[in-house]
Amino acid sequence: MHRNFRLALGRLAALVCASVVAVTGCGGGDDESEAPKPTSKPTANSGLVPVTQACDGLFDEAIAKEAREPNGPGKVYPVKTGSTSHVAKALREESARRSTPEDLCTLTDQAEGKELLAITVAWTPHSPPSGQSARYTTTVGPEDAGRLLVTCDIGSGGGTESGGGTESGGDRSLEFAMRDYFTVSDHSHAKLLIASAKKITSQLKCRETPEYPDPKVVAPPPKRGLR
Repeated sequence: MHRNFRLALGRLAALVCASVVAVTGCGGGDDESEAPKPTSKPTANSGLVPVTQACDGLFDEAIAKEAREPNGPGKVYPVKTGSTSHVAKALREESARRSTPEDLCTLTDQAEGKELLAITVAWTPHSPPSGQSARYTTTVGPEDAGRLLVTCDIGSGGGTESGGGTESGGDRSLEFAMRDYFTVSDHSHAKLLIASAKKITSQLKCRETPEYPDPKVVAPPPKRGLR
C-alpha cells in the first residue's frame, strides 16, 4: 500500500516537472529559463537578415519597403561576396580589365535559394557621353534592371603618366549592372547603383572624382501606388 502510494506520488511529481519545463525549466534558476540573446547584430552571411542590414546597409528604408510590398520578404539571405575593398583590389588588377564581373551584392530568399537581387561591376570599353562622368540607363526586365557607366581613370596597372596622359587602358569605365526580382522601382535601381558606385570609386581613388546624377532626375520616384 505504502509502496504503491510512493510510486503514484513520484509519477505525479514527474508530470508536474515536465509541465513546468516547457515554461520555466525544472530545478533551474531564472537565468536558465531565458532564451539566449544575440551577442551582436546580424552580419552578412550569418543567415537571414532584414533587408536594411544587407549589403553593408545599401538599402534605405524606402527601398526596403518597396522590396517587402506586396508579398516580398522582410528578411533576405546575403550570399557571400567580397568586401568593397576586396572588390576594388580585384578591379585594380590588370586581369580585371577583361570585363570579368565582380559581385557586389547578391540576395536570395534563403541559403542557396532563389535570387532576389544582384549587383555586379566590371570594366568596359564604353564610356558615358562627352561631358559626363557617370550615366544611368533605365532598362527593362529583372535580368537587366538598370545600368550605370562611370568613368574612373586609375591608369593601367601601375598607372604611369606621360605628358599628362596615362598608359593605354587607363581611361576605361566601370559598368554597374543589376538584376532585380524584387521588382522595386526604377528610382530605387538608380539609388542602389549610384550608392554602390560611390563605394567602389572611393576605394579605387579615380584621378577625377565622378560626378553622379541625382536619382530623382534620372529616375523620378514613382507616384504612390505605382512603380
